[in-house]
Amino acid sequence: MKYYLPLSFYFLLGISFIFSIFIIGIYAQEEDNENVISLKSNPVISSGSFPIGIDINPITNKLYVANQFSNTISVIDIDTSKVEENIDTGDSPYDVDVNPFSNRIYSSNRESNTVSVIDGFTNKELTEIPVGNSPVGIGTNLAANWIYVASMDSNSISVIDPIVNKVRQTLKIASSPYDIIVNPHTNKVYVSDLGKDSVLVLDGNNNTVISSIPVGSRPSGLAINIQTNTIYVSNFRNDSVSVINGTSNKIETNIKVGDSPVGIAVNPRTNKIYVNNLLDNSISVINGTTNKMIKNISLEPAIIASGVNNPFINIPLKVTFPLIASKLTVDPTTNFTYVTNTRTNGIIAIDGKIDRIITKIFIEINPPNTGTVKCNGIQLGAGESTTLPLLTTARCEAIPDRGYDFGHWAVTNNTRQNPVFFNVTGYETITANFKGAILTETFIVLTSVVIGLVSTIGGWFYRQKSRLSFKRNLTNIDYTYEMLSKNNKEECIKQLEQIQRDLNFLHRKGKINESQLEFLEKRINWYISRVNTSK
Repeated sequence: MKYYLPLSFYFLLGISFIFSIFIIGIYAQEEDNENVISLKSNPVISSGSFPIGIDINPITNKLYVANQFSNTISVIDIDTSKVEENIDTGDSPYDVDVNPFSNRIYSSNRESNTVSVIDGFTNKELTEIPVGNSPVGIGTNLAANWIYVASMDSNSISVIDPIVNKVRQTLKIASSPYDIIVNPHTNKVYVSDLGKDSVLVLDGNNNTVISSIPVGSRPSGLAINIQTNTIYVSNFRNDSVSVINGTSNKIETNIKVGDSPVGIAVNPRTNKIYVNNLLDNSISVINGTTNKMIKNISLEPAIIASGVNNPFINIPLKVTFPLIASKLTVDPTTNFTYVTNTRTNGIIAIDGKIDRIITKIFIEINPPNTGTVKCNGIQLGAGESTTLPLLTTARCEAIPDRGYDFGHWAVTNNTRQNPVFFNVTGYETITANFKGAILTETFIVLTSVVIGLVSTIGGWFYRQKSRLSFKRNLTNIDYTYEMLSKNNKEECIKQLEQIQRDLNFLHRKGKINESQLEFLEKRINWYISRVNTSK
């Protein structure tokens, strides 16, 4: 026997289903079609005007950049890759050197012929020390606690006592000194002499010349690997790097690099040497073990991506090296090299692990403590960052915490796509916005409540209709018996039997229940029995 529920029950069940689908729609995360987003960001850390000298304090994790045309030293927080402060100095700061132990910073001011002494704790200039004419290169002797300053126009080297901030000695030993580097282990001081195409070696105990080493034409930048006691000299005019043995004070080899090398730095962690080639805007990477150039990194992609198209802006055409220069510093802790770039007025970073230009992606979470972000497999929280090679594609996925759903990304182009793919064009902050979500347990409870309500209401409607149908049929049975039982008994029995058949049909349709059917059938059978008895 088939049984049927009332139409109202199916209607309410449909409402329940639609409500469930609506809840699931809220609970499910929205996704757009996957596409790659291009962000309009800058791959250069902005500093002041015409940056040249650069050095790092690995203890405080700060970069110090000498901005020649803005007369400032920029203090850059390496973690945030942003300028923390610009410190006023003398005129045309050219080079900068950091004493990490005293947290003092020294900058050579080319136009004012002074050296600025800066307190790294307060980022304030403490004093200016008069030195020779046009001071450029500056180096700190941590072993003897002297500061050496090379002054090109006065052909002199000033030796400063950092305790009293005064010049203790002026050395007239070079025709045009440019850069200075010190090996604190051997207490030797190395000076590049542009005028005599040589490198002078000084005894740091008495500041006397113990050797003069002929190198390439126009020797400029100096770097030293203290672990191997090897000195590297960039020769500006003949596009080479001379490798000097610090023990024998002799040249081991000359390495061909890019066009017009100036800045040079050593990464002692990897034994790689990085050379900044001024005219072709490239970085030559040398393997310190084999003394071979292993890579040439073009800076042009970063320069172009920064929006700079002209070689130099607002620079007199006759200004050339050494007034135009670019220097480097290495952070051995992170294996990053930082390069000053006068075309972009900023700093370009290179990852020593892959020897590529890199940028950073910074993560923000909104609201706080609602989720995390995974970029290229690295889990990041609010305020954290990851480094990525320039002009690559990054994949970042927002991962909501329990009780939250992903909403959208706040980037240059807002999107609900998750994960999001974008071209790495520079330093960028991306914000993952999350929203409150319905937990699975809450969804189950809500669904159960809805189903319970539907069942209750459906049951009530069913009982009401069933009662009405019962009353109508009971009235019909009584009426039929009263009207026909005396005058037309055969018709009365016939009508009651038809009503009984109709009742069975109503029961199958769910219009009346089992007990109501049983009661009405007993009533009919009782009436039929009385009619038959009275014949």
